[in-house]
Amino acid sequence: MFTKPIVFTDFHHGSLLLSLILFFEKRLGGTITTPIGVEWYTQGFWKIRDHPDVIREFLEPVGKGESLNDNLSIYMCRDRSGFTYKGVTLDGFYELPVDIVIASLPEHVEPFWRLCQTHPSKPKLVFQIGNDWQMQQWIAPNVMTSAVIKSIPKHIHSILYHQEFDLSVFHPDFSLPGNYIHSFVNCFIDEGGCAHDFQLFQTVEALMPNWTFKSYGVDCRNGNISGHQAIAEQMRKARFIWHTKYGGDGYGHIIYNSAAMARPLIVKAEYYNEKLGKELMVDGVTCLAIDGLSPQEIVNKILYYSEEHRYSVLCRNTYDNFKLKVDFDKEGEELNHFIRNLI
Repeated sequence: MFTKPIVFTDFHHGSLLLSLILFFEKRLGGTITTPIGVEWYTQGFWKIRDHPDVIREFLEPVGKGESLNDNLSIYMCRDRSGFTYKGVTLDGFYELPVDIVIASLPEHVEPFWRLCQTHPSKPKLVFQIGNDWQMQQWIAPNVMTSAVIKSIPKHIHSILYHQEFDLSVFHPDFSLPGNYIHSFVNCFIDEGGCAHDFQLFQTVEALMPNWTFKSYGVDCRNGNISGHQAIAEQMRKARFIWHTKYGGDGYGHIIYNSAAMARPLIVKAEYYNEKLGKELMVDGVTCLAIDGLSPQEIVNKILYYSEEHRYSVLCRNTYDNFKLKVDFDKEGEELNHFIRNLI
């Protein structure tokens, strides 16, 4: 149906947007655009959060370059991390021959449906699901899900897939890193849902004085890391990635990034029951599950699997299992078939 499709989507997660760029632009030769300009908010089509700072963060890029087309509707933009993407104004959206509109947040499904209804091209609406949002209504007739969602109605045209990322950045490294354990859970702090796990992280840290523990994220003690290259660099330095994220991820880029780099995770496997990321978690084979263990038992387990001969096997298993479960080329073909048959 679509040759080099022109796609409009929201931008709330850089790794998700990159995965869509890798598919629609790199694989299909199309164009991905995202909203820029506060008009998207004032006209009721952008609803991430009703806060001036958040509105500016998402709709007013720090870098807005020259227009990429004659009618001044698409601009090359850059966010605060240096990530580049194509932005389109609300007026420009209606001037483009848009083929597909993708909402990746439940709040955007209804306003994006209105965009499709009022656009001259009558683009197809797709709901991209990265977390189990517990939807009550299914407005979009097409669903791309990278989370295990059992409630999708049978009449919905849907596909389960892994969000693609750059394997030249997140590539395997089978060397023995230093005594570092890194976490990349945002808001891994002493408050909220992650508080108990963060306290456990700190307790284990105190019992391992010869190891360095770091926690990276928006509100975390070691600060945020911007850009995929920087995240990969810090992952590569760590012997283990501590990822006890309460509630789990629908997809979980950190989980899959780590596996692609042959870096074993320290996890609470129970958080991932019936979630997609569980496919990468085999205790003592591809990860260290610490469910129900005391801090000292966790220390003993980490030290046991840190021995070079055991650690090398753990890393090889982690990477081999990732390759077994994830094939971006094959899934790209399946996604192409899905896109060509949108309702």
